[in-house]
Amino acid sequence: MKHIIFLICALFACFNTAKAQVTISTRDLMGTKWQTARQYDNQSKDYDEYTQGIKIWHKSDGSTGEFPYYLSKTKPTKFDYTKVGVITEGCYIVMTNPKWGDLFCFSIKDFYDGTMVLENEFEGGGTLNIMIPSNKPRNQLSKQKSESKW
Repeated sequence: MKHIIFLICALFACFNTAKAQVTISTRDLMGTKWQTARQYDNQSKDYDEYTQGIKIWHKSDGSTGEFPYYLSKTKPTKFDYTKVGVITEGCYIVMTNPKWGDLFCFSIKDFYDGTMVLENEFEGGGTLNIMIPSNKPRNQLSKQKSESKW
């Protein structure tokens, strides 16, 4: 009986670890600029910039779009404007399109070494966006190979 209970607990722990999310602070996002891995690879001029409470989408044509955001520890059902611009912590980035009133929610799966992995919670999940800082130097691997004597 002890083995069955242990097995059930171990399976439960593994399941929760697999679905684990990372908690960050708005301080971690403020002043950062990100591109999706696809935008980065294509050397796109589109990027997202996080300020205090506003995510600014910089488009390649020079125009911008602004989206209020905050971090939350739970998945919301509606946008809470009282949290915008306030230092918060959470494992969800919650934002809205003020023009249309759309609610967007991304769970933060990883935030490490200059990379952020987000999963869209309202589009059926499973869609991962790997975000790379837009100012990260490009082609570093090819430069290292060409400079190497081997």
